[in-house]
Amino acid sequence: MQPEYVSLSQALAQYLSGGHSKEGTDAQQELVKFIRFSGRDRQVADLTPQEAAEYGETLAASSMGNDVTERLQAIKGFLSFCYKSNLTETSLAKHVKARKTGRRSVSPEKGRPAVDITPEGYRHIQEELEILVRERVTVARDINLAAADKDFRENAPLDAARERQGHLEARIRELEDALQRARLISTYAPEAFSHQDRWVKLGSRVTLRDLATGGEMVYTLVPPSEANPMSHKMSNASPVGKALMDHRAGEEVVVATPRGNLRYRIEGVDL
Repeated sequence: MQPEYVSLSQALAQYLSGGHSKEGTDAQQELVKFIRFSGRDRQVADLTPQEAAEYGETLAASSMGNDVTERLQAIKGFLSFCYKSNLTETSLAKHVKARKTGRRSVSPEKGRPAVDITPEGYRHIQEELEILVRERVTVARDINLAAADKDFRENAPLDAARERQGHLEARIRELEDALQRARLISTYAPEAFSHQDRWVKLGSRVTLRDLATGGEMVYTLVPPSEANPMSHKMSNASPVGKALMDHRAGEEVVVATPRGNLRYRIEGVDL
């Protein structure tokens, strides 16, 4: 029997309105995140086992407590409903599980401090690491070619290749360490909260209005390691970032600077 073609948002509405979900508000918010992750308007029938497994790993990586089992169970319940309702050809629930080993795990080693990072920052580190690991092959080949010249006393290409290899390996170790110590910041789905209930936290996209000039600006709050003014990414450790944390839309904040106090109003909070 061919599966029915229903969007994920429609399927979730059916699931919740039909009383199939026995979990509380937290579980429902997790379902909203899953729908947003997969694509609200996508057909349920288009979901793949690989995507279900990837979400389980992403969820485990972003969990800072011991609630991952309950959160995974909420997704499994929804996917089981989709299968029983003939919205998917196979049961995807069995693919939603958290791996306990492998590079995707972001639990820091015991005794080493964790480092907060956004999911976007985590992906960027992974992408850079993959590029550098591939580059190892090129550097090793350059060293072998340069070493073919038996005169090592004045072999500038060999020296340059070895120096490049040293920088490369140091950066790879740095990135691997960052992934091992990374603690993905938890996020919420904007659809699950009213405009007034969205609090500023790491990962929030905040619209600010300068009360002195009337100018408007938009920043994303990120850990210091990801701050980039050119990309409108503000460190939560900066004076403005500190002032914004734990406030919500409609509130005003005062930032003390050497040139005097700056006053801002939070116009909106999104992700």
